[in-house]
Amino acid sequence: MTWKGYPEIAWGAFSALFVVRASVEGTVSEAAARLMGAFIGVALGVSLVLISRSTSMSPLGSILIGVGIGAYLSARWNTLSYSLVTVTILTVAPDNDILSGAYNKSLAIVIGSLSGVVASVAVLPLSAHLSMRSNLAKSIEIYGDLLVDWAAAMNEGRLRPDVSDRPAMEHARWRANDMAYQSHAFPMSFWKRHTAHPLINDLEGLWRTVPLMKRVGGLELSDNICQRLGPALDQLAAAAKDQIAGLARAVRDRDAEPPACHTSEPFNRLNRIVESAMRENAFDAAELEAVELIRWVWHEVALELDRLCSCLEAAEKDA
Repeated sequence: MTWKGYPEIAWGAFSALFVVRASVEGTVSEAAARLMGAFIGVALGVSLVLISRSTSMSPLGSILIGVGIGAYLSARWNTLSYSLVTVTILTVAPDNDILSGAYNKSLAIVIGSLSGVVASVAVLPLSAHLSMRSNLAKSIEIYGDLLVDWAAAMNEGRLRPDVSDRPAMEHARWRANDMAYQSHAFPMSFWKRHTAHPLINDLEGLWRTVPLMKRVGGLELSDNICQRLGPALDQLAAAAKDQIAGLARAVRDRDAEPPACHTSEPFNRLNRIVESAMRENAFDAAELEAVELIRWVWHEVALELDRLCSCLEAAEKDA
């Protein structure tokens, strides 16, 4: 397909759309990775076609090898999925002059990609704040689910969930940070204040409790600890999730009312239970160490959640 004498213009148009979609609905870094995949596919396709023509390898063999490698790259690194498209086209329908054809396709990809980047710079700020808020809210909602599952597992005497089993939380957090950076890099509304940017910094305190939860989750807890602390932790986790749900609503929708800070009382109830058990010498030395660690970690979680609520209330008053 040509346009005004420019060959392979369809590749340029496709690349432009691909970059804009990856930027507006994803991130610029994802778009760059997909473009890298395209050039990997071009290099792989050209190499396989040249090898096929200079050796006894059948065209079907080069197609199978190219598609197999492209499929592996796409499965292993999803953002390199464009490599499967380019290597398939080059090996299935190679031009008579493979080098010239690959050059034209690569040139079209570069032109289309640059056009897509220019378009995304103009469009991205319109959606970056919404995407940032959405991913930020999603990440803390997943954390709320983790807290409830953790407390329920302890109350039932089961193994607590591993934070590493929630990759969606870290991915959503990364996307929120990336979109915040991009919206700041291309500001279109200089006169508006956006509370999500400082909130990302404020949330760092909450994210610092994640490795603490992982550390305490690996402890071996006796039935004595689970039975004494489990019900109170269940109530504390339920209050934390309710507060996190309110935080998520306020982050996702700037017009929503900030949630009330109400994790302090459930934590104080847990603290009273621990103090009472200590006065009764209900824990041995090993149990006491585990209990103190659990109490400290959940104190940090409750403290950070209340601090976030206060930050939202302050931002609401300043808006």
